[in-house]
Amino acid sequence: MNTKGVMEMITAKKDNGEYVIPKILYADAYSSEMVAYADLILPDTTYLERFDCISLLDRPISKADTAADAIRWPVIAPDHDVRGFQSMLLDLGARLGLPGMINEDGTAR
Repeated sequence: MNTKGVMEMITAKKDNGEYVIPKILYADAYSSEMVAYADLILPDTTYLERFDCISLLDRPISKADTAADAIRWPVIAPDHDVRGFQSMLLDLGARLGLPGMINEDGTAR
């Protein structure tokens, strides 16, 4: 899908005037054209600042008949008040009380 198609999709409205996509959350280490459309902007870490797991099955850089994964370990500390997107999602799930995210006493796992 090209940029024009994406912009048409996120600005599309129903017959009653409500947006087809009601809320847009944007999480990234850098600003882009999506910031203008976002309802909530969450600053993310850069690849040098985060823990991460990367499956190379969806980004094949190894031999075609070889499965490989990579673990990313941060090499620098974030210099701003940012959190990795994955940890933010886990925290949000615990705050919402989603199953599997909280203990029986209501504390985060």
